[in-house]
Amino acid sequence: MKCVYCGKELISGMYQKDVYGNVAHVGCSHLCFCCNRLVTSKDVKLPDNRWWCADCQQKAVVTNQHIEWVHTRVRKMLAVHGIDDKKWPKSLTINIVHPKFVPGREPTTAHKFGDTQYSRSLFSKSYNVRMLDHLHRIVFAGVLAHELLHVWQFEQGISLSRQELTEGFCNLGSWVVYEQMNTPLSKGMMLRVENDPTPIYGPGFRLVKAVYDNLGNGSLPDVMKELMKM
Repeated sequence: MKCVYCGKELISGMYQKDVYGNVAHVGCSHLCFCCNRLVTSKDVKLPDNRWWCADCQQKAVVTNQHIEWVHTRVRKMLAVHGIDDKKWPKSLTINIVHPKFVPGREPTTAHKFGDTQYSRSLFSKSYNVRMLDHLHRIVFAGVLAHELLHVWQFEQGISLSRQELTEGFCNLGSWVVYEQMNTPLSKGMMLRVENDPTPIYGPGFRLVKAVYDNLGNGSLPDVMKELMKM
């Protein structure tokens, strides 16, 4: 076996392996921030110290047309699981944002892949979904599904008893979208969601996924009905 980064032969037991089967020396083992693939020496290190692999570069969501293409497909995939595609608010915008960083320093906090800003006045309400830049379209789709389910909960007036249920439900949205895509990358992203060690998000997903599996009908609204009893 050879290291994907330096091309040299690997010594048994002295290497790292990613979920796609790539291997690299421990000292060369840099992961793409987006897909968790081990990068090669030809891949890019962004100014904010994120590594970015060639595949993610080629398939990144960059333009408004890219955003709308992914948005339309994610809504259709969520509709398969019972989220009505005709009831999304018109006051929903999706923007790509660039992380703040200090050149020459490691980021002090992990980059968030997405978040949703909600504003409301007496006569109107609006949602702004902010997506991290340089995301592969498959990863972008999964993150967008998560954020859209936050919007859906706001629109339904749902407030769950625990944050882990809220975030776990949204992560389930990411998971079902990745499952429908059925590609090596989407399968890798499913594993990332399933094994997420992050407090609230990881345990929350595993709790909600158990409810989803127990129901067995693939309906996200039915999952939510069960979560509202908790």
